[in-house]
Amino acid sequence: MSESPSGKWLIVAYDLPNEPSKLRVKVWRNFKKNGALYPSVSLCILPDTQQVRKWINQVRPDLYKNGSVLVLSANPLEKMDGEQLIKMFQEDRKKQYEELYEECREFLDEIKENLGKKKITYEETDELEQALEGLEKWYNDIRQKGYGRPEDMAKVDSVMKECRKQLANFSEKAQPEKIND
Repeated sequence: MSESPSGKWLIVAYDLPNEPSKLRVKVWRNFKKNGALYPSVSLCILPDTQQVRKWINQVRPDLYKNGSVLVLSANPLEKMDGEQLIKMFQEDRKKQYEELYEECREFLDEIKENLGKKKITYEETDELEQALEGLEKWYNDIRQKGYGRPEDMAKVDSVMKECRKQLANFSEKAQPEKIND
């Protein structure tokens, strides 16, 4: 096979089931036959944005110092490749939103439990406020990554509003903790 005259490369990411192994071996052999390189590196795909490029340039020196790094710009070869990649990003964000949603439900359960036990103090309010700040930071981090599906975002938006509302109600009821002399 001749060298790439354009200096461009194709990165092919594929996923096949472990069984039957015959299929995996056949595909691997065909790729190798056509000149594929299987470097022993971790592979990730990131959106090509200014923010991501800036971040990569910040971590690049550490990667070179401790190992290696290879950053390539790639475009989908076919429209369906791009669509598949977007679906993969959306599925990843969906999982992140689901995890955040569950944490928000646990936050609401904790408020309910504290109300039931009449554990309504300023100290508890402070702890809950810090927990909500963490949830909101997490939420903003996920949103900033992009590729969230509107329905997943709406579900988390709704539960975050409920968290804020319930914390405000809890705070209104809070009383200083009594200290026994």
